[in-house]
Amino acid sequence: MMIYGVNVNSEIILSDPPPYFDFNNIKNIIQQYDYIVLLEKDILFDQQNIIESIEFMNQNDYDQLLLDNSQEISLEIMEYDYYKRIIKSNRIFKNLTKEDIKQKNHPNNYKPFQCTLQSSIIRTKNFILPDFFLKRNPHIENLYWGELVKNGFKIFNDNSKENFKKTSDSVEKNNLTIITGFLNIRIKRPAKSNTTNQTYDYIEKSRGTLQIPQYMVIYCSEDIIDDVTKIREEAGLLHKTKIIKITLENNLYMADKLDKIRENVAKNNPPYDIPEYILAVNSRYGYIQNAIENNYFNTDYFAWVDFSASHIVNIPPNKIIEPKSHNKVRIGWIARHSNNQFVYNHHCLGGGIFSGHKEIMMELIKLHHLEFIKLTEMGYNINDDKLLFLIMEQNPNLFDTFFSDYKNLFIRL
Repeated sequence: MMIYGVNVNSEIILSDPPPYFDFNNIKNIIQQYDYIVLLEKDILFDQQNIIESIEFMNQNDYDQLLLDNSQEISLEIMEYDYYKRIIKSNRIFKNLTKEDIKQKNHPNNYKPFQCTLQSSIIRTKNFILPDFFLKRNPHIENLYWGELVKNGFKIFNDNSKENFKKTSDSVEKNNLTIITGFLNIRIKRPAKSNTTNQTYDYIEKSRGTLQIPQYMVIYCSEDIIDDVTKIREEAGLLHKTKIIKITLENNLYMADKLDKIRENVAKNNPPYDIPEYILAVNSRYGYIQNAIENNYFNTDYFAWVDFSASHIVNIPPNKIIEPKSHNKVRIGWIARHSNNQFVYNHHCLGGGIFSGHKEIMMELIKLHHLEFIKLTEMGYNINDDKLLFLIMEQNPNLFDTFFSDYKNLFIRL
């Protein structure tokens, strides 16, 4: 994204690297100009069109004019009572009735996409500049723009796209760290009630993940550190590896709520009725946060891959994960193949494999924690894949989803 300051016939280029805007560094400069023009680096424009557009804004008293209307702008509020959807979408519960769900005044609607820092002309007079990093993600930008609109900020959508064209769209490759982990909860996990063959050796099934030829931070219990080290060493990848010891006592997510969670999961089907298992799976977000904050390999992108993902996911040798977008979490929406067609009735995301820019992954971590606590207070703790689906339903602009079965999650990421 490039920022141009405009005063009649003068302009200055204020470059700012994606995927965030740090307005603190350029606030004083921006305020010297009547307008700023935001353009993606790969968009070419006609300067005369900018001048004419500013004249149009003056005549009609608009604060922002969108130059690329590739996304439909809607200011309507869509009512969406997603908590009731728990009844329909989460089949891991037993004997669940509507009376079991109490909303407790939780918000039951969200606003669809309104506006983001897409290519546009903005009048600085009414533009409230934030005192923080404004992350380049439609979900985050939409929240910020919503505050502007509340304060009377007027937006106009320009349909004259002929003056703008795309050049190239690329994200730097091989700038990614994979995070994985295994916390020994000292409880043998039984097979799922409908998949009795899902019992396996975690170390043997970890080879697919551990042999991915990319930077990798591995969080694991002490008893498997030697095995993990050997697999990475045999693959010639120790120089791209950081192994961090974790313990049940120090690294189990929400361990202080274990008694409450044990009560909540009693209504779940196996293995989701094991509180330690639920918490161990959800501990991954703490590992991701730690890896991002320490950034052991100085990368901008991060991906989570389940330690033993290859028990169900195909991870081809030497295939790497390449970032596809800097402003959304890339994740699979699980589909089932039935009667020679894909049926998207599984209501879960592929939480075992997903990727995103470090800034956006941190936003997902925040949302996950808030949602986990919210459901815990309601009396429910569900598996991670379904929890992610509920988060996506509330925050669709945070995710770049693709449809897939479990087997192809890694290939399609």
